[in-house]
Amino acid sequence: MTSSATTTSQTVTIRVLAASTGIGYKISLHPSELTVANIRSHLAAAVPAQDQILLLGPPYKVPKDNTLQSEEILNSLRLGDKEDDPSTEDADPQQSKPQHRSILTTTERSGARRLFLFSKQSLSENAPDPPACDLGPLDVTLPSEPPGSSPLNMTQSAIASQPLHQALSAYERQFMLYLCQGRVLADAADMRFQACQQCVREQAVMARALRAAVSNHADHFNGAARTRTEFSALFQSKTANHSSLLQRFDSILTGLGAIPLHSALVTIARGSGRIMETLLDTVPVERERAWAQQCQKSHERLLALFSELDDAFAKLGSTNSREEDTRQDLLAEQHIQELSDEVQDVAQKIRDQQAKRLEKLTTDHGQVVKTIMDAVNAEAEEGKEDEVQKAFTPLRQISNDSKDIVPEMEADDKVIKELMKKVADAKTEAMKRMKVRLREVSVAQSSIQRVLQSVSVLKSALSQQCDNMIHLEHVAELATAYRDFKTELRRRRAYGQAVTSNTTAMMDRLAVMRTDEVKARERFLRGPGRHLMPPFFEIFVPTLATPPPLFTPQLPALVELDTLPDIGTDNVEDTVMQGGVDAGGVSSASSLTAESHHVQQEAGTAEETMATASAQQQDQLIVSADENSGNDDVIMNPAVGADDAERKTLAYENAILRQQLERMGGKAPKAYVEEAQAKDDGSKEVVALRKELEMVKTQAKSAQDALISAKKENPKQSDKISHSSFEIGDVGLFMPTGRGSGGKRTYLAFHTNCPHRYLSTDNINGNPDFVLGRIVYQEELVAGEVGTDANPYGLHVGTKFWVLTVEVLKSSAG
Repeated sequence: MTSSATTTSQTVTIRVLAASTGIGYKISLHPSELTVANIRSHLAAAVPAQDQILLLGPPYKVPKDNTLQSEEILNSLRLGDKEDDPSTEDADPQQSKPQHRSILTTTERSGARRLFLFSKQSLSENAPDPPACDLGPLDVTLPSEPPGSSPLNMTQSAIASQPLHQALSAYERQFMLYLCQGRVLADAADMRFQACQQCVREQAVMARALRAAVSNHADHFNGAARTRTEFSALFQSKTANHSSLLQRFDSILTGLGAIPLHSALVTIARGSGRIMETLLDTVPVERERAWAQQCQKSHERLLALFSELDDAFAKLGSTNSREEDTRQDLLAEQHIQELSDEVQDVAQKIRDQQAKRLEKLTTDHGQVVKTIMDAVNAEAEEGKEDEVQKAFTPLRQISNDSKDIVPEMEADDKVIKELMKKVADAKTEAMKRMKVRLREVSVAQSSIQRVLQSVSVLKSALSQQCDNMIHLEHVAELATAYRDFKTELRRRRAYGQAVTSNTTAMMDRLAVMRTDEVKARERFLRGPGRHLMPPFFEIFVPTLATPPPLFTPQLPALVELDTLPDIGTDNVEDTVMQGGVDAGGVSSASSLTAESHHVQQEAGTAEETMATASAQQQDQLIVSADENSGNDDVIMNPAVGADDAERKTLAYENAILRQQLERMGGKAPKAYVEEAQAKDDGSKEVVALRKELEMVKTQAKSAQDALISAKKENPKQSDKISHSSFEIGDVGLFMPTGRGSGGKRTYLAFHTNCPHRYLSTDNINGNPDFVLGRIVYQEELVAGEVGTDANPYGLHVGTKFWVLTVEVLKSSAG
């Protein structure tokens, strides 16, 4: 069905076209009542509301209330009405034969839309065949006697008394019969032409409705094809991973059995009454094997279902498989167009010819009546009896001219009758074909919906399979997780030890401060304070003579530290990260943290020497109360546990750096050595790594030598390396931690609890292995989004960092 809209100031008229018959229904509604529900209720007499299917287009979709009420849609429906108007024909004045407008070749470029009505009942498998199309009038009954009285103004007595008058009356009656027969045939021709024209128009509507159904089916088919492509890619990706995991599962279990647990973990397990020596012992093997078998069955079932779904998609056909149907639809449309042309050329020509013949008969009858009346009047008024006799000559001539008109009209009537029957039969066949084609489209649509439902079910099954495979993925990732577990333990233990050491150092530092404060208060009270008047002690400052409060905070104990197994620290080889990490853009801060590790293990390293020099500097700055009694200056003694707190804080930072490197894709340094040993029994890579370790040690030694050299070159300036605070004029040691923009290295200040001090490399030439310089300017910044110029060092958003500009005292060529 198609629809058109005509709008008045009060109502909107929507034309709905029935797909199965081509009949149009005009529905007039107020703009506020223009809804799908109201349209359905008006069409209920033709098709029950529950069986109605409405399609509006192109593109052909089920209409909605807001769509129908759109002015754009209403205008496009009006344009569709105009295109379907049979009175619109294109005529070429240069051609004698008029060119009729094609009723089906209108493209979508015009923007016209139509509203079609389909019936679910006619789409069912058991739907009866449509009734045959009967056009009328089929048979025409011609009158055998002229109706009514004669228009001649003669009495019956006069006609009866004069034979000539009777003959004249017979002529008039004969022409009246011709006229009545001609009028019947002319009217029949006009009605048959109108019936043929309307029937062809309805067939064109049916063809357009079939286009709409096919277009809607194509939209669903294309959507299903997209769904198939997307789901197939997802399914194959997931199932490929699942298949690989299921095939490798036994070998994964075997590999876990070859990975020993750390001795500390083994001891803990034995203390709990469990015997666990390898990673495999932590896995419920039998349960996981049973689960793997169940997942294997589910995997095979999924593959079988996907194969069935793929076959179902294939059965939906393709564009090529629908070519024959499309060709047949095109031939049917061409046949309709040929019928339309034939109706316009033949039926209309006969209709017009019959009208001209009727006009001729009407004229002849009038002329006969006039001739007879003139002759009778002349006889009666002037006594010319021969006038009646003379009238027979023209009457015979008119009779001879008109005697073939009615037979010719009857012959043409038979032609238009046959054409009408042909058009009716064509519509009957079109309705039968329409029923078959719409049934095919309906079945195809149902198949698409079933396949899409199968996709939904299979997608849910795939999602459940992915959830089930997570248990096996845990087993597959256990070796990697165990490595990260050990790294996490080391980091947490380093954190606990750092917190404990710093807390102890802080408490010792506070105790020293309180002792110095007590001495200072005593010195004041025994000196100037003894001259103060009582109001100073009683009114102004009541606590002036009291000792400082005893600071004894109750910090919660780190219970977690007692629960963490001591799995030790990495070997010396593990402290050296493969040089390729730095080349890949990952921070090589291990060159710094490795040396902090050497502080804990090697007493004679350069790092320990620098720490000792720093301690000596502090000793030189300490002044006792007795030595400064004249100036009343008190500088507190250093806390005893400060060095231990610094070392453990550095170890914690080292653990964090290691964990971050591994999470970014870098492996533990020892892993590179083990891989090299597995590939080459000659251990060439191990030798290279050891050389790199020696190079790092050499760099540290060079830094120490540079420090000593700087002391000699600038004896007047403070040449001690600052590591716990950084101010302008301090000397800092900067070590490389990675590559920044432009290929230059990024340098981080060697520090203790003063992180994120980076060296400005604007005045640094090349890529030295270290830089020793005096701070001349420092800029405090806040890290922005990662990857932007506001965060060049990859810090967390919001982290404060400092960029230091230095006067280079010493550097080593990179």
